[in-house]
Amino acid sequence: MKGTATVPHVSIKHFTRTFTEAEKADLVASMTGVVTRVFDTEPGTVSIAVESVDPAEWMTAVHAPDIAAKQHQLWKRPDYGSPLPIDQPENEGSR
Repeated sequence: MKGTATVPHVSIKHFTRTFTEAEKADLVASMTGVVTRVFDTEPGTVSIAVESVDPAEWMTAVHAPDIAAKQHQLWKRPDYGSPLPIDQPENEGSR
């Protein structure tokens, strides 16, 4: 095993949308590659959770508890200076 044993867990929350199997595989491969390199660990130690959140619930379900209340843990902060997709007409900005 590389370096000191670590067991990194990545949790991603996002607006509800459908992913293709290719997109899922790409995300897993990309995130696993970066996490194993940065944490100097093996791919088998990495777990990745992906949770969809209704856009209407984002501010209360994610922003308030996970972003605003835990700013000291954020390595990258969101830039909500641009309109959130929930403020855009239906389907605009979605994939």
